[in-house]
Amino acid sequence: MMVIKRREEDTSFWPARSRLLMGLVLMLPVLAGCKARNTYHKPPPPEVDVARPLKQDVTTYLYATGQMTATRSVNLVARVQGFLQAIDYRDGAFVHKGDLLFLIEPAPYAAQAQQSRANLASALARAAFGVKQFDRYQALARFDSGSVQQAQQTRADRDSADASVLQAQAALQQADITYGYTHVTAPFDGFVSAHLVSVGQLVGSGQATELAQISALDPIWVNFNVSEQDGARLLARPGEKWKLQVEGPDESDYPHDGRVDYIAPTVDPATGTLALRGVLDNGDLTLRPGNFVRIRVMTGIRHNALLVPAECIGNDQGGRTVFVLTAENKVALRPVALGPLVGRLQAIEHGVAAEDRVIVNGVESIRTGEVAVPHEVQVTQ
Repeated sequence: MMVIKRREEDTSFWPARSRLLMGLVLMLPVLAGCKARNTYHKPPPPEVDVARPLKQDVTTYLYATGQMTATRSVNLVARVQGFLQAIDYRDGAFVHKGDLLFLIEPAPYAAQAQQSRANLASALARAAFGVKQFDRYQALARFDSGSVQQAQQTRADRDSADASVLQAQAALQQADITYGYTHVTAPFDGFVSAHLVSVGQLVGSGQATELAQISALDPIWVNFNVSEQDGARLLARPGEKWKLQVEGPDESDYPHDGRVDYIAPTVDPATGTLALRGVLDNGDLTLRPGNFVRIRVMTGIRHNALLVPAECIGNDQGGRTVFVLTAENKVALRPVALGPLVGRLQAIEHGVAAEDRVIVNGVESIRTGEVAVPHEVQVTQ
């Protein structure tokens, strides 16, 4: 008997075909993308604001740092020995010349002055008697030769009495001066420091005792130094009344006006600098001795100076720079030398011409040599 086997259908074929079809479907976008061509789109050139420098006359300055000092400042000292009896001012107060500040035990010195007056009175009496005696014996000597010697003696007595008067006058003058030292007064108008001694304290014993300091603050001095080169510019114009301005640590725009009143005759060889001093009115007492301040000395007027906004000034290893646009609108970097600052504008000594287009805005997006799209703006104060 013949046996026939039925081949069983392979059921694994359909799942495999499904997976193949799904893979082809997923790859279609990739294959389609491969047919597309990659292209590079160049970014547009950067846009910048450009301006031509502003022409304007500007004042040129010499800049320095200095320190304020009082025009007059002295230590008040005890010039006689004694116990301090009174302090007749308030610490830090403004006083006028001649005001009493300290009183040092005046009674002993008043007694000495009184004794000197008595001695002078006695000397004057003896001198008057000597004159009368001399006149009397001079008359007798005309008639009696024996009285000649007596007349000569009375002349000597008279001259000695006159000398005693001079000596007594000098002693009284010295006693009055010494008594005056017991009253310590202000030598000039100024501000007095806190007292350094107390009432009842013995002062002037063995050496002068410092009592306080007094300083005149109006007007006030400022001391500063300039380089040898800057000093030569000032010395080249002797007799010039150099104006200066000062600003303190918390000030701006140099609010204090003054003038240079002293230029040292020689340069300090150790530092290569020239010492200067300025004097300023200080009625509001804003400036105080010891303050460190910024100074500028007016040295002249620069006509038709070129100014650009200060914020467009840059720095590199070679110094200060600005960006300009060439005739082809290409960015170029220019080294510049700076002049004075005029408000928010910076004067340029050299490196930029009047017709140059200076990039004043947009420098953060440019590179040297690339083309930029300019927008003209005006430089204003």
